Amino acid sequence: MTDHDNRYDRQKLAFGQEGHDKVAATRVAIVGLGGTGCHVAQQLAYLGVKDIVLIDDDVVEETNLNRLVGATMQDALERRPKVEVIGRHVRAINEHVQLTMLKRNLMTTEALELLIAGPDVVFGCVDNDAARFVLNHLAAAYGKPLIDVASEIIVDRDGKLKEFGGRVIVALPGTFCLLCAGEIDLEAAKQALESPEERAYREKHGYGLGPQARSPSVVSMNGVVSSLAVGEFIALVTGLRPPERMLTYHGMRGVVTKSSDTKRPECRICNDLVGKRDAADIMRFVDRSKRSPG
Repeated sequence: MTDHDNRYDRQKLAFGQEGHDKVAATRVAIVGLGGTGCHVAQQLAYLGVKDIVLIDDDVVEETNLNRLVGATMQDALERRPKVEVIGRHVRAINEHVQLTMLKRNLMTTEALELLIAGPDVVFGCVDNDAARFVLNHLAAAYGKPLIDVASEIIVDRDGKLKEFGGRVIVALPGTFCLLCAGEIDLEAAKQALESPEERAYREKHGYGLGPQARSPSVVSMNGVVSSLAVGEFIALVTGLRPPERMLTYHGMRGVVTKSSDTKRPECRICNDLVGKRDAADIMRFVDRSKRSPG
């Protein structure tokens, strides 16, 4: 792809030809194409990232249409895969992008192999701690920066809005991870990653965290957090400044704060897993219930 049409002129005024070239040359994966992942994909397309991997096993539903960038009512009626819908939107923005779309759960051989082999940077736009746990391991083992994005709206029992916002974590292998940030519920992750037999036993005996209720979600709130994440991606790739370890958007106060947390001295991920690659056995996370036929 060449910059023959001047589309990136204003961007180059911000971080120069060299910075633009670094952004364009970075291979990026987005895991999860919901309320935040769709915003991230759109912004990467506008930035001129040439190689984008999209991973999600979900389809578009009508309740997604208040926040899923690029989706239409027809997509919901036909229950089109989110990877196809967001991929279509990305290509509409930048027809030159090399796009890889995988309609698979993260805990499948195909998804994990694609993440291991392909991208330089991974965006985790997932909504559960099991997926964060796996991405945290994979990123450390294979030396890939992981940018984890999460948004949240909290309402009280009467349905009144108490807080909204989200956070972005930039996990750089060996220096800081999601466990260091305290942003993974290990018990929830353990339950989600257990075998079907273990899950059946726990449910039979009444162990667990209970059913998950639907969570509120608003497009503008997702957009704020996603933009913070892409901003840290730009800082990381161009070298304009070091990326912040963790940014938190407090919507009710209208402020963004940054964390001064550092690597935990006892962190097994940062101390022992970095660079282990295949020896880390990431494939052990493949969920037998999600394996493809054959």
